[in-house]
Amino acid sequence: MRKNKTLLITILIIIILIAAGIGIWQIFKGPRLNHPESIAFDAESGKFLISNVGNGSILAMDDNGKLEVIIDKGLDKPRGIIMLKKTLWVTDDTKIHAIDVAAKRIKTTIPIPQAKMLNDIEADELGILYISDTKANCLWIVDPFDRQFESVSHQLLQQPNGIYFDKPRQQMLIVSMGERQPIVAFNTKTREFDVFKDTLYSGLDGIQADDPGRIFFSSWEQKAIIMIPQTQNRFIHFHADLESPADIYWHEPTNELIVPLMKKNQIIRLPLDE
Repeated sequence: MRKNKTLLITILIIIILIAAGIGIWQIFKGPRLNHPESIAFDAESGKFLISNVGNGSILAMDDNGKLEVIIDKGLDKPRGIIMLKKTLWVTDDTKIHAIDVAAKRIKTTIPIPQAKMLNDIEADELGILYISDTKANCLWIVDPFDRQFESVSHQLLQQPNGIYFDKPRQQMLIVSMGERQPIVAFNTKTREFDVFKDTLYSGLDGIQADDPGRIFFSSWEQKAIIMIPQTQNRFIHFHADLESPADIYWHEPTNELIVPLMKKNQIIRLPLDE
């Protein structure tokens, strides 16, 4: 009887020590990138914001690469993010969240029940949100002020992913994950789709443009960031040998492309020459 009691106490002590060890390890290991998908910038804190698809979290990253958890509860598969004033909008499969970054809390959630896989997110000059739905082959238009939404579809959308607002032309530029996909333009005024530029590239993920008007997009198949110069007469492999380049972000203050490498759990910074 005494031996059994001693054995039980020993087992309990071992369990407690293991649990304590796990807790200490969690504290010291700190936040980690886990399939990072998208980047935004919070001007208030001067930090980049990162969506972690792998563990349903949003992280902040300073210039030294130090990570901080903003949200790690209440999210399933956060993908696209965009910072509008002091609010971070996040796509999350069949819903979008508005996050107060400073308070580290979800302010509101807008469910979109008919959605299948909400991916990248962009906004026009009025603050209306445009969201790609990769599995439904459509674009969702969401008014965050009255919480109304609608979808628009077109045969040009084949697993739509990255989206960028071309303000001078009042159009959304969309890239898709399908085979040999064009860059698609969606006119925000007429709501018409058209081919902006044909490409021979597949597995397109992110798209951005810099101030001079050069367009950059990422390709998983090519493992590259590809550039279209201002003349728009050719494609240039801007940066090669990139494993799983996801949504790219142009950071105007430093004139850099910030690129998550999803499968490698890395964020890289690529300076741009004028």
